[in-house]
Amino acid sequence: MASTSIRLGPATLTSLDAGVFYYDGGAMFGGVPKVLWETLIPADAKNRIPLTISPLLVRTPSRTVLVDTGFGGSQVAKDVKYYGFDPSVNVATALAAEGVAPEDVDTVVLTHLHSDHAAAATTLRDDGRLTPTFPRARYVVHEAEWKAAFDPDPRSAAAYRGEDFAPLREGGLLDLVGDRADLGDGVSVERTGGHTAGHLMAVIANEGGTAIYPADLVPSRYHVRIPYVAGIDLFPLDVIARKQEVLRKAVDEEWIVILDHDAIGNIGRIVEDAKGRFVFRDLGR
Repeated sequence: MASTSIRLGPATLTSLDAGVFYYDGGAMFGGVPKVLWETLIPADAKNRIPLTISPLLVRTPSRTVLVDTGFGGSQVAKDVKYYGFDPSVNVATALAAEGVAPEDVDTVVLTHLHSDHAAAATTLRDDGRLTPTFPRARYVVHEAEWKAAFDPDPRSAAAYRGEDFAPLREGGLLDLVGDRADLGDGVSVERTGGHTAGHLMAVIANEGGTAIYPADLVPSRYHVRIPYVAGIDLFPLDVIARKQEVLRKAVDEEWIVILDHDAIGNIGRIVEDAKGRFVFRDLGR
């Protein structure tokens, strides 16, 4: 799926094509029976479904902000083995296609520190050094998420690689934030929790309207259904409560919603069907 751009007032928002990976369908749909979810996204022989890697690029007249980075870091070979993605297609190639070099990015928002969202925040160099991928950027992470990456609970330990992010702190590039933070030029972040304790949502608001990147609070168009909660969400009841709140506002205020993992298309709006259920509708339809 190619990168897709839209205008929002003076900002250009681009859902980047940083590749596709394959993840267990049961883990993505949690308590929803396979007989239901497989009619939406058919699984392969390993019970995996395709998910896009779609960081968000936000360009304003004075800022270049990247929200999430996708796979990378020190364990690409291991991730390729488990998730079956093409390592030659990544956030760097997606940015290059948009004419953006790593040095052009001034802010990197990491919605959370799972490898499919944040591993490419650092790059393993040929000399064995692990260095920040975006050397001139400030990296924004919720303080609870940073703590979890370095001191995870037993269930979360396999999902975090604190050593991949240590160069951000060592290089003085890290900005830990609380539950809300204004990053300037109409870009802000707020904590949703749910997927992880420190999970963030990016919000872009200006005279052109409001767009959100809810990341793994709503990873695909099918997850706008309130009961569709991923089995890997650490706080499922928080996901339900926060999703209801966010999607209600998205309908009432006509927000643009930019998803992170949908293999059909990532940019749309939320509407309600005849039964009052939330539905993701691709922009322009």
